[in-house]
Amino acid sequence: MSSPLNRLFVLKPARTLRVSSYDRSGGNADSIRIPAGQTAVLADIKGAGVIRHIWFTIAAPDPLFRRHAVLRMFWDGEERPSVESPLGDFFGQGWGEKYNFVSFPLAAAPREGNALVCYFPMPFARSARIEVENQSEQDVHAFYYYIDHELFPSEAELLAAHGTSGRLAYFHAWWNREITGPDQEVAGGRENEWAVLGPFPPHPTDAGN
Repeated sequence: MSSPLNRLFVLKPARTLRVSSYDRSGGNADSIRIPAGQTAVLADIKGAGVIRHIWFTIAAPDPLFRRHAVLRMFWDGEERPSVESPLGDFFGQGWGEKYNFVSFPLAAAPREGNALVCYFPMPFARSARIEVENQSEQDVHAFYYYIDHELFPSEAELLAAHGTSGRLAYFHAWWNREITGPDQEVAGGRENEWAVLGPFPPHPTDAGN
């Protein structure tokens, strides 16, 4: 009989750890500042493991900071990130806005979506690095974060603990923006959401789209 409880009794050879923005001096200033134009490394983890939970909440004067901050993740020492996305868009918060959002792997809550949460499992065989670049013209006053993860003695034991001897499937997320179609051309090459920049032309066929 198949059940989610079937492997409940199996002990995994893993350590559960957390990287966070706690006050290194022992005080209560549990956040970091990210100056305009600079990048903060949130986590630099060595070994084989899985990121299980990410939580962010941010105090920033820029009302569009969620679009102006870029989240990047690198697995196993790679030079190009496997994750590269505006912070808000990664957590389901489009257009740099703040609002409540709930899905199985992602959430933004409680009030106005101020806390950003991710439960996607993200495995790595040798290392994981997570960073945020502040592309805003204003400093981030307080960036709070938790990154909860498991570390295993080896990649093989990581895989065995999850019932497989196969290969890791690495987590990827990529964001891009592209102006396409005649609607945007009529609006001078800009996005024409809700026809605020002018009427939409007719579309008798899908040619050119």
